[in-house]
Amino acid sequence: MKIIDINGNKRNVASASPDSKFPGYMKVVYLSKSSGAELPSEWYPLADFVKHNPKLKHLTKSTISLAEEVVGIVTSSGSNFIRDDTKNWHKDNYKGYPVWISRGQGEGQSRTIITNTKNTLTVNQNWETRPNPTSQYVISRNVHSTQPLGNTLPALEIEIAEPDNEQN
Repeated sequence: MKIIDINGNKRNVASASPDSKFPGYMKVVYLSKSSGAELPSEWYPLADFVKHNPKLKHLTKSTISLAEEVVGIVTSSGSNFIRDDTKNWHKDNYKGYPVWISRGQGEGQSRTIITNTKNTLTVNQNWETRPNPTSQYVISRNVHSTQPLGNTLPALEIEIAEPDNEQN
């Protein structure tokens, strides 16, 4: 398939599809002109993709729904899930989103949601400290890593050299 890239050049691509990890972008896998081998992927803003490739607009359709950011309180948890009985989410609406324990027991932990039901988030790895009803969580595309606690600097190891007292 051929597309017009962001610079206005006609290029061969292996595939072009919405990227669930980067909502609002098309993941485009270009092909090498000389060998036809796949090149590393590039991301193309959806609006620009459609502007340059209006006949390929159908490729931008996706089942990806951009879910709202959520703040909530844990009702219960297990080794790799948290439940909030006050929620009524659509199944897998938050799949791929990060969840961060922002307060309470387990504070500072961040995980990726692998599936969700109407009120339960299952995450990609076990909690080091299981959240409990004192725990507040945040689901947001803006959570990228575990948040630091307090105003801390990394520990440094300092080695002090002993003076050389040997006489020649």
